[in-house]
Amino acid sequence: MGTYTSYAGQIATKLQDYRAKGQKEGSKHRPPPDAAGPDQHESELKAEAEGHLNTEQRLFDNTLTELARSSIEARQKAIELRATYDQLVRDDTASSAIDAELANDRTRLVHAAELRIRADADLRYFRARNDVQEEASFPDSRYWHIGLLFLFTLGEILVNAFFYENSDGLLGGITVATGIAFLNIGAAFALGFGFRFKNLIDLDKRIAGWACLVAFVLISIFCNSLFAAFRSEYQLVVDASENAQVFQAFQKAWPEALLIFRLDPHFQDHWSFLLFAIGILLSILAFYKGYTFDDRFPGHGKKTRVYRAALEAEAEQQDRVRQKVKELLHHRKAAVQAALHEPTTQVGMLARRIADLTHARQELDAQSSAIQRDYQLVIEAYRHANTSVRAVDAPAYFKDVPTLSTRIDTSAAARVIADLNDVQQELKALGDQHREQLNAKLKALHEDSSTAMTDTVSSYLAEVAKEAQEAIARRTPTIHRVQAA
Repeated sequence: MGTYTSYAGQIATKLQDYRAKGQKEGSKHRPPPDAAGPDQHESELKAEAEGHLNTEQRLFDNTLTELARSSIEARQKAIELRATYDQLVRDDTASSAIDAELANDRTRLVHAAELRIRADADLRYFRARNDVQEEASFPDSRYWHIGLLFLFTLGEILVNAFFYENSDGLLGGITVATGIAFLNIGAAFALGFGFRFKNLIDLDKRIAGWACLVAFVLISIFCNSLFAAFRSEYQLVVDASENAQVFQAFQKAWPEALLIFRLDPHFQDHWSFLLFAIGILLSILAFYKGYTFDDRFPGHGKKTRVYRAALEAEAEQQDRVRQKVKELLHHRKAAVQAALHEPTTQVGMLARRIADLTHARQELDAQSSAIQRDYQLVIEAYRHANTSVRAVDAPAYFKDVPTLSTRIDTSAAARVIADLNDVQQELKALGDQHREQLNAKLKALHEDSSTAMTDTVSSYLAEVAKEAQEAIARRTPTIHRVQAA
């Protein structure tokens, strides 16, 4: 299909050209005085003008066809709306749809509730057996907790590197400092972690917990005393890369380290005493970090985390179910609201279509008048220029008013506008007829939403919890089981 362009004064732009043509033709006494009809130039201009009129008519007809199609579509929409209204008003499947949605998630919810119940019972049993009254307390981030421990270790390595500096410089001291720091911090952390067992009710675990404290005190004092004594011997080592010399230095430091338990430590200088003090301080910090790595009752933190995870998983499943019910009811309410507003939307759309068609009709009238006016202007200019230079009489038809034979036709617009108005009235009546019923349906859906979230879902979740308890009871082995009456 070709592209049509609306008239934009193309004929008027040829005014000067036709004046020149008129003068040229007049100088040759053309057309002759006895000519009965327009010459070639006037015929060409008339054909062009009528072509523009035909184009404007085509543009109008295209708009008319499109808007007539809108009228047909609007009538079809009215038929669909009537069927939609009847379906929405009679639809009472909200409860069954909710039940179907809830049934789909029942198995997952029962499983989540069962895990939560088991985790809760396990936690309650642990707290009752160990007489735990408070809530579990443990770090929010174990990574951060361990990160601080590594900072302690790094700090001890850097400090000890200066203390163990020998002929090889800091590089020789940092190797020994690294091993000592990891041994000191690691042992203190592990013993602090084990010291928590003294809070449990079992006697053997309590003994083991207190034994960790005793071991920490003895090992911390002895190891740091040994490291302080070893510092003096290590600085005397000629070749630190020779393992035999390093081992011999340890052997010499061992007896001196044991003197700490006789309250007679033999520190060679104040640097060794400072090394001992720093080592003890960092051991205490590492012991505290081990003790607070988890709840002070071993197992309490783990069981609490398991219970909280199960509780969170169950809550997430319940929220998902609630959201599904909300979305289901929301979609139904949205459908009713859309049906309520659809006639108004369609009426507004049809009003725009009527306005477009009225404007197209006015535009066609205006364009045809402009084409006729410009055509007459150019023809008259052509004839006047021709007459002004010729020495003989002009043809008789020069006195006739030039007109175009093509006529525009806008009569079909009235029929289309009437159809659009009829559909408008039909849609208005349809909306008014069902507005009260749809508002009542929308109110009922709001009430269903409130009932579904407060009663239906709550009852459903209570049934899920009961079913989970029954599932646990079925899986629990018993010698005798009472049969339900």
